[in-house]
Amino acid sequence: MSDISEHPRILPLKRSRQRGLLATTALLTALALSACATTPPSDKSSAGNPAQSDSSLREVAVSSTKSQDYIAAAAYWGNLYDRNNKDVDAATNYSTALRQIGSVSQALSVMQRADQANPNNAKLLAEYGKVLAASGHCDQAYAVLQRANQLQPDDWKVLSAMGVALDQLGRYDEAQKQYDAALKIVPDNPSVMTNLGLSYAIEGNLDKAEAILRKAVANPEANASARQNLSVVLGLQGKFDEATRLARADLPQQVADNNIDYLREMLTQPALWKQMETLDNDKAPKTVAQ
Repeated sequence: MSDISEHPRILPLKRSRQRGLLATTALLTALALSACATTPPSDKSSAGNPAQSDSSLREVAVSSTKSQDYIAAAAYWGNLYDRNNKDVDAATNYSTALRQIGSVSQALSVMQRADQANPNNAKLLAEYGKVLAASGHCDQAYAVLQRANQLQPDDWKVLSAMGVALDQLGRYDEAQKQYDAALKIVPDNPSVMTNLGLSYAIEGNLDKAEAILRKAVANPEANASARQNLSVVLGLQGKFDEATRLARADLPQQVADNNIDYLREMLTQPALWKQMETLDNDKAPKTVAQ
C-alpha cells in the first residue's frame, strides 16, 4: 500500500448493487493486504539506541523508509521524534511509518502534538490531513489539507489526498478534479491514477475505472494497491481469470483465492444483494453540494 494520497481507504457503502459489493470486497482486499504489511518486527526495530548520534540515526531512518521497511523506520523516526518533538521531518516520517504498519491512532496522536508545536507548516499539515483521512475524520481531513494546499499549491500528494477525503465524503466529481489537477503536475503517476480509478469504481463507473487502473498497472512503478483494485473491478465484471492472476501477484494464494471466491459468491446470491441494499439505504453518505 502506499501513502494515503495513494493508499487504500475505507470505501463508503452505496445504494447500487455494484457499489455496495465493491465497498465490501475492496475493504476485504485492503484488510488482507494490511495483514501482509504487519509482519512482526525484525532486529532492526530495536534501532532506538540512545547512544546513536542524531545524524547516524537519521541516516538509517531515511534508508529504512526508502527500502519500505516501515517497522524499522517507525522505530528510528520515533526515536528522533522523542528526542525533539519539534522536528518536522521526524514527526511526519514517524507518522507515515506508523500509518504504513496500521498504527493509525498512534500516528494521529503524533500529528496532533506536532501540529501544536509547528503551526502552519505545509509538510506537517499534509501528513496530518492524510492521517485524519485514514482514521475516518473526512471533514477535518479535507479542511486541514486545504490549509496545506494554500501554503503549497503545487504539492501533488496534497491534491491527491484531498481527492481521497472528498471520495470518502461522497463528493466524487470534486475528488476526480483534484486527481486531475495532481496528474497535471505528475502525468501518468500510478499512485494518483490508482486513486482516480478507485474513485470512478466507487461511483459505479466500472468501465472507466478499469481503463484507468489498467493504465496505472502498466506503469513499472505501480504498487500492489493498483493491481488489487484492478483485480476487484475485474471481478465485479465477471472477469475472474484475470482478477485471480492479479490478486495472486501480491497476496498469498489462499487469501487471493478466498477473495475471488467471495466475489463469485456475492455475485450469485440475490438474497445477499437485498441485504446489501438495505444497508446501503441506511448508511449511504450524504453528498455535500459544491
